[in-house]
Amino acid sequence: MTIGLNLLNDMSKLTVRKERDTKRSISQALTAANEGAQHLAIETTNDQNRPNKVARIQKPRPVTIYVKKADEKIYNALCLTKLSLDHLKEEVIDKYSIPKNMIAKFYKRNKRGLLIHMDNRMVEQFEDEDDFNIEISFQNKEGIFEVTFVY
Repeated sequence: MTIGLNLLNDMSKLTVRKERDTKRSISQALTAANEGAQHLAIETTNDQNRPNKVARIQKPRPVTIYVKKADEKIYNALCLTKLSLDHLKEEVIDKYSIPKNMIAKFYKRNKRGLLIHMDNRMVEQFEDEDDFNIEISFQNKEGIFEVTFVY
């Protein structure tokens, strides 16, 4: 019976020691965290002297579309730095040597054969490396060129 009491007494002493060690390790961790927090508080006051970050302004990437006439075998690249009908008009004028004031109308013909008058919204939908057949026709009566992009 004395062995059992001694064993019980030793176990309770062991439990007390473990609790004391645990309390020490927790208090040490709290002390270390407190010191770290004080260090952070000092750094945040220094951050006030830093200039604010400036947001980067990313220019939109140019969109390159490929066009060819029905009788051509090789596509021509049109690089659109701005996705607008006016910029598309300038690129077609440069690529196909058409007088500036002679292009009046841009159309798009889809796969079902619908002929659609192009505007800025349609040009904004162009994706990089889209390819089209292009038809450039001269209207004698009006003295203008009409450009049709065929999907």
